[in-house]
Order: sequence, then structure tokens, then C-alpha cells
Amino acid sequence: MEPPVSQRNATLTTMEKGWGYEAFYSYSEEKEIPEYHCHDFYEFYLHIHGGQYFGVDNSLYLLKPNQLFIIPPFSMHGLSSSSGMLRSYERAYLNLSPEMLKTLGCGQIDLDGFFRNYTSRGQMTFQLLPGDAEKCLNQLRRLQAAASSEEPLERFTCCALLMDFLNTMCRGIRQSQAVTGSVISNSIIQDVLTYINSNYTQSLKIDQLAKQFGISVSYLSHEFAKFTNRSVYDYILYRRVMLARQMMQTDASLNAIAYQCGFNDYSNFLRMFNKLVGTSPSQFRKQMRQLRPME
Repeated sequence: MEPPVSQRNATLTTMEKGWGYEAFYSYSEEKEIPEYHCHDFYEFYLHIHGGQYFGVDNSLYLLKPNQLFIIPPFSMHGLSSSSGMLRSYERAYLNLSPEMLKTLGCGQIDLDGFFRNYTSRGQMTFQLLPGDAEKCLNQLRRLQAAASSEEPLERFTCCALLMDFLNTMCRGIRQSQAVTGSVISNSIIQDVLTYINSNYTQSLKIDQLAKQFGISVSYLSHEFAKFTNRSVYDYILYRRVMLARQMMQTDASLNAIAYQCGFNDYSNFLRMFNKLVGTSPSQFRKQMRQLRPME
């Protein structure tokens, strides 16, 4: 069983307050398909059982046991299933901020650059050997348990476990088979998704998209939601807000950021940012500067 929402939120908040990592393992007898989403940290997702497809940006992969995904910051990703439900779903993941990756590199290796190099070439998923997958899974479960304590010694233990996991994972990647091909379940919707991912800061309307790709609005709406578990409108707004979060690391004004992300009305930007992030843009930037001072 997964922990209560309040507990999961507390864990994520702890990461955002500066821990820079979060490990999680769960097994669910039945689970609804989550929405496509993205975040400003890496996710190392280890699939054990129960999923059907996993999408990263414009590609959809057929899931197999012991499959590892390396998902870089701000890449849209999520599960997809024709049934709309997951059964006997088991997985584990590690979220790591780029800053924490630099710390774990100990000045000897640029881990952020190492993983970006893999993913920039399209190598986002690997089929681990059973022994390597089991070892990674056990390390993540130990890390999840150790991270529940805020004692300084336990924090040190967590760093040691993180390095152990990364070492096991990197060795496993070198011995594994890279999964390079995507599963085309609906080429038209993937074409639409590719187009939206490249143009979501521009003015996009569902009727214009449907006409451009030669399909009906109802077909586009139904199949897109089936693919991403989001409506076309919701997906576009979500991507714009996540881009705004990313751009807040710069010195650009909030008005300029809103406009560059595709919001012509600042009040609309303010409303959507509050809805999706849970705080105002100005408050979010203030919190981010306190946690990650700009150089």
C-alpha cells in the first residue's frame, strides 16, 4: 500500500526544502493511471510489474520487468494503459536533483552531464539483468527507510546509499541492453504530441490541431486523453507552467516569463500557476532563491 497523500506530500516537501533526493517503493493491487507530468529533477524509475506502456516525451515504450528509465528534468512522462487501470503494479524510483548529483560526483565525475549525455542521445531506458535490478530495488527500499529520519548520521547514511545505488545502476547500464525503439500505439496522436511539445508556447487550439492532422475534434480529445490522461488544453497549460518554473531560475521578470511561456494574460498565468504549483509565482521564486541561491 502507498502512504497517505499527506505523508507523500511531506516527503516531496522535504526534498524541495533542500534534501535533493527521494526514494520510493510501492506495490498496489489496483491503481488508476496517473497523468503525464514533469519535474525539475531526475527520476530513475525501476519497473517491476504491472504496467503496460511508459511514455517519455513523444515515445511510448512497452514495459517489461526489470526495466530502468532515466528521465531528465522537465521531460514529460507517465504510464499509459488501454484499460485505464494498473493491477498488481510494483515499482521503485529515485528522484535526484542536479545539484545533489553534482555533490555525489565528489568532484571526480560530472554525473549530471553523464546522464544528460545518455538521454540526449535518446537512451532513456535499459533492460537490467535480474540480479542488478534486485540489488537496485533493495537499495531503494533501504534508502526510503533511512530517509524517514532527520538525524545527521542518517543523512550521511542516505548519501552512502545513494552512491551505492548509482554505482550499481551505472554498472548495470553498462551490462544491460539499451531499449531504443518506441512502441507506436497511435502514430497520429504521437505526431500531435510531438507537435505540441515543440509549439506549446504558441497559440494552439484543439479544432486547429484536429484540422491540421486530419482528424475530428472528438477523436483527438478522446485518444489524447487516453494516451496522456490529460486533455489537450490541460496538457498545454501544464507544460507552460512547468516551463515558467524552469525560467524562474533566471533574472527575467514574471511578466516576461508569462509572455514567453504562452500566456498573453498575466492574470490567467497567475491563476494557472497557483492551481498547478500551489503557490503564487512570486512566492515560488522567493522560496527557490532561498533554497538555491542564484550565482
